[in-house]
Amino acid sequence: MTLYDQYARVYDDSGQIAFSLKMIPYLDELLQRHSVPGRSMLDLACGTGTVALSYAQQGWEVYAVDASAGMLEQARRKAQEAGLAVTFSRQDMRKFVLPHSVALTTCLYDSLNYMLTLADLKKVVARVSQTLIPGGLFLGDMNTQVTLEEVWGNNTFFVERPGMSLILSSGYEHGTGLSTVHIVGFIQKPDGSYSRFDEHHTEIAHDSEQVKAVLESAGLQPEASYECFQFVAPGPRTRRIMWVARKPGVDS
Repeated sequence: MTLYDQYARVYDDSGQIAFSLKMIPYLDELLQRHSVPGRSMLDLACGTGTVALSYAQQGWEVYAVDASAGMLEQARRKAQEAGLAVTFSRQDMRKFVLPHSVALTTCLYDSLNYMLTLADLKKVVARVSQTLIPGGLFLGDMNTQVTLEEVWGNNTFFVERPGMSLILSSGYEHGTGLSTVHIVGFIQKPDGSYSRFDEHHTEIAHDSEQVKAVLESAGLQPEASYECFQFVAPGPRTRRIMWVARKPGVDS
């Protein structure tokens, strides 16, 4: 089973949409500080499409890519209900293709942490670089080890909303640095009974110097790294980092 295919059905309603809603004004301010040479964008690992739809509503040409058919089903439904045009496609973020280059690529909500090796992270960033126009901008956030080891750690979380219940069991491996979340979900069916789904999600926190090197090796110039949702440099206790990198322009 592909990750998020079942979880997608209750993803927004479980409270996860709050992250994207918080991210949208932060992205707007990031783009005021780091300009982009156009109004075309790719939302990579777009999930249920909340960010993509926000920029489509602002008049951007928007492409949205995700590996989960379930997530894309929800995103397309939301786009249709809102009457917004977004080009959605199901693709692997390590080898995606677009009809043409774009001015902005976003990759949000620690999607990059799912790249468990530097080799896979390099593949993603290389594709991002290749699909940005000269002067184009990349914005991507990543969880730090503080989040994976201390905030998530070895814990159990419970989410209950009308028509759903979720049990999330997290575990952190000190030897490998891998953080795994096992999700057991129960979704109410029309007849009142519940269906169950199980998903296993694994993330890793890449070292900041390694991330910087990956960006540079792909031909992107890091412009800033921020403590996410702020505009200060990351510190030793930062939980999430927003990376800002630019593809050099023709005059660089």
